[in-house]
This record gives sequence, structure tokens and C-alpha cells, in this order.
Amino acid sequence: MEAGEPLRDVPAGPTESAGFLADGTWGASAVRHQRVDLPGGLRAPQSARRALEEHFAAAIDRNLLASVELLTTELVSNAVRHGGAGEEEVVVLHLATAPGCLRVEVCDPGTGFEPGRPTPYGEGGYGLFLVSEVSSRWGVSQEDGNCAWFELDLVDGA
Repeated sequence: MEAGEPLRDVPAGPTESAGFLADGTWGASAVRHQRVDLPGGLRAPQSARRALEEHFAAAIDRNLLASVELLTTELVSNAVRHGGAGEEEVVVLHLATAPGCLRVEVCDPGTGFEPGRPTPYGEGGYGLFLVSEVSSRWGVSQEDGNCAWFELDLVDGA
């Protein structure tokens, strides 16, 4: 597989990342990459949506942008709620587009978690269920803090 080519036949659920924007090892050839440091706390999801609009609005259609905002809001909310990203902490977003792919990483100071198969019922996990259903791929890494990520495959004209 060549760099930038979307992964195929990946099972639903968390997958291994082909590298990270956060450490410069993402295998795709990023056309555009931006790091955004957000103040943690209850306003972090709103700040994330503003950053997404600034970064992606000219590159993708409104429907896809709405999906990106939904998924990112879920991951940022988890960073605040479960990752300990209070108002004194920082949530780091990495936003990128590559040929055929869009990627968002949400990194927080938390210790991370072992994601199971998300389900829409039960205690918690509904946000990850949405991420698993809407994204093309997603996963979590605890190599340096906690970094949850998702990718969406792009079609021409997206």
C-alpha cells in the first residue's frame, strides 16, 4: 500500500494507527496539517468545533463537516470528562487532510483506556459507538498521554 492510500477492509472497532500526526509518523502524505491547542474544561468542545470550521470548511462539504464536528466533539468531551483535561490542562487537536482521507487526533493528559467494542446501550460508550459507526477507522493510543483518533475516507467532491 502506498502512503496516502486509504486502508481497506478494516474491521469495525478500534484499529492500529498507521502512525500519528502528533509525532510526525502518520503514513499518509498530508496536504494540510494543523495543530491546535485548546484550553480544557467545559468550553473545549465548542473551541474544537470553531477550529474544525477554520481548518476544514473550505476543503469539505457541509454534511461531512457536520460529521467531523460530531465525532471530534465526542472525543474532546471524553478528553475533558475522562482524560482529566480541566480548565488548567490542554487538549491538543491534530487536523489533517491527505489524498482520499481526513484525520483528526484528540490528545489529552489522561492515562487512556482500553476501548472495547462500543455499544449504543449501557453505561457510557455511546460517543465511541458514534465514532465507530460514522468514521472509516478509529483508535486510541496511550504511548504519550492519551490520543484518540479517527479517519474519514474522502470521495471526489467531498
